[in-house]
Amino acid sequence: MNSKKILKFAVLGMVLSAGIGVVMQNQHVYAKTDVLQHKKVNQDGIDADVYRKASASELAQMIRDGKVTSQQLIKHAISQIKAENPQLNAVISLRESAALKESVALKDTGQPFFGVPILIKGLGQQLDGESNTRGLKDLKDNKATETSDYVKKLQSMGFVIIGQTNFPELGLVNITDSKLNGVAHNPWRLSRNTGGSSGGAVASVAADFVPMATGNDAGGSLRIPASFTGVIGLKPTQGAITGDSTVPSTVNFANARQISDLQTYFKGMQNADHPELIKDAPTDLKQLKIAYSTKSPVGTKVSKDAVKAVQQSVKFLRSQGYTVVKHDAPVDGKKLMKMYYTESTPTGTDANEMIKEKTGENMQFKDVSPMTWALYQADKKQTKQSEQFVTSEMAKVSQQMTDFHKTYPIYLTPTTATPAPKNSDPAYLPKYVKQLKHIQNLNHKKQIQLIYDAWLHGLSKTPFTQLANVSGEPALSLPTYVTKQGLPLGVQFEADKGQDQLLLQLGKEFQDHNQLQFFDSYHANK
Repeated sequence: MNSKKILKFAVLGMVLSAGIGVVMQNQHVYAKTDVLQHKKVNQDGIDADVYRKASASELAQMIRDGKVTSQQLIKHAISQIKAENPQLNAVISLRESAALKESVALKDTGQPFFGVPILIKGLGQQLDGESNTRGLKDLKDNKATETSDYVKKLQSMGFVIIGQTNFPELGLVNITDSKLNGVAHNPWRLSRNTGGSSGGAVASVAADFVPMATGNDAGGSLRIPASFTGVIGLKPTQGAITGDSTVPSTVNFANARQISDLQTYFKGMQNADHPELIKDAPTDLKQLKIAYSTKSPVGTKVSKDAVKAVQQSVKFLRSQGYTVVKHDAPVDGKKLMKMYYTESTPTGTDANEMIKEKTGENMQFKDVSPMTWALYQADKKQTKQSEQFVTSEMAKVSQQMTDFHKTYPIYLTPTTATPAPKNSDPAYLPKYVKQLKHIQNLNHKKQIQLIYDAWLHGLSKTPFTQLANVSGEPALSLPTYVTKQGLPLGVQFEADKGQDQLLLQLGKEFQDHNQLQFFDSYHANK
């Protein structure tokens, strides 16, 4: 397979220390000390409670009304991060001086998020002069030499970037932990993970560091951590957002606590080269039939809480006049994932090329995660037949879902099959790590099977998100449910390509009817 498809599926987030502070990793008892503790921040300009409750749009309006300055918001956000991030390790770099200078130079031309601080993901969203490591230890000093089109566009909407958030190596897993940046801890329970790969971003939103933080998604990386940490996450239609390819791969977007912010953000970030990819939301969503399923696409167990989360949403939707019926998607989930892993092998080759360019030597097993190594070795034996399998299966899945949505325009599932895993729970079981170390000794078919088997431990927790990436469809995770143990779980709505605004409008209905649960509001009632 062509290794020039640089990190095509690098932000998998599928199946599953540098920075400002790595925290305790051995807490496993639910107690008050295991929940994020807000620290008192003394900054002039805005009250901490007002800041935590405000949407990004509201903060921009406060600046315009002269109630606060952009510089005061930036100082407040950074002070809060410095005070609380040692509990989370969600933010891995800050650019306070640069952000303050940029905010002073910012001119008000009607930008929707004028002067509002934002954090961007440390992976795949380059900002000139800032860290660009891909999470690889050998690239720990790498800096971006240009700013990506996506980041330029979000800056044009008035945002001021104050730092970067944590992510796993190459974005390969559904938890945030790496040899370079360490573990990202969940505000709801510090002994739990945030999910991945946009784990630092969602933790920053859940903890109210910023009202919005950017991420990206090639297999669930915006939605999985949104479910695990109780925020809103949209994976847009493939190619709908500035800088994204129209071929199934990574898509960029953001997480937030307010649907209205994501609606505004979506309109501003649309890809002007492909306006045909965006459709207006129907005037009456209740005319659209909704199918729901709680069955894992790969035959793994789904927790009782995940089932209850979907049932709770079904009950709400029916109470609002929607027609909701139980019906599984028509896709072979196991076959889809094997295709997905086959498509992902160039990620390993690309990692090796970057490391070799930096060090002069090929990477070794000890230098990277077991899966980076496995994908590198499997890519060496990739065949034309394998490439044809990827192309044909991807087209088949896309057509299957297009046909499915003719009857069921909206598809509801759990976002994740379980609540957030403990930080002691590995991405890959030890027995598979040993096998992955010697994966070069297998033929390609057996390599892909071993990769599938090794990833199943993580995939079993998050089997619902990859379908939207392969089909190119939009999918929205909403934080509707909290377990008796005090852990959030999201539900996912998926729609046909181009129906992003439909999903956001549906999400707004949930928020308007107080169906969403966030960290601060939940704990305020405890």
